[in-house]
Amino acid sequence: MSLKLEFVSEPPDPAAFEALMREYYGVMIDKLVAAGGPRHDASDMARDTMAHLDDLLPPDGRMLLATEPDGTLVGCGVIRKIRADAAELKRMYVRPRAQGEGLGRRLFEMRIAEARTMGCRSLYADTVKGNTAMLSMYEKFGFTYIPRYPENANGPELEPYLVYLEHHMS
Repeated sequence: MSLKLEFVSEPPDPAAFEALMREYYGVMIDKLVAAGGPRHDASDMARDTMAHLDDLLPPDGRMLLATEPDGTLVGCGVIRKIRADAAELKRMYVRPRAQGEGLGRRLFEMRIAEARTMGCRSLYADTVKGNTAMLSMYEKFGFTYIPRYPENANGPELEPYLVYLEHHMS
């Protein structure tokens, strides 16, 4: 599969990005419920992401999109700057048809490299407890487990169901 990966200043097709976010949240909500957490509405969460796109776009954020040659969106990952020297990795998702090709790893690596160019020395992330695929990825890249960090984008009511991670870059 020949994919284009590109950091964008805005989603070229906002409706397609919102649809991708609905899929992402659908998957994450199921994981959250499996971990004992509350059920949220994926459409509401996707709308909230769209309402706060400025946090995920330049100058302080970055949005990385993966598209097929025909422009179909198949993956994404964002960076949200939380301090002058730190950022949070958020919303990494690869559609099932694009999984198994190393796209997740590429999205992960490209965001880490971009965070360095943004002047970040620390990266933070969270994921749902039991999300073994993401936890494995974080561990492979040297992230360590920490308590909830103050700038975490999720409300403190989700703390019992999430894992928090940190990575200091050289």
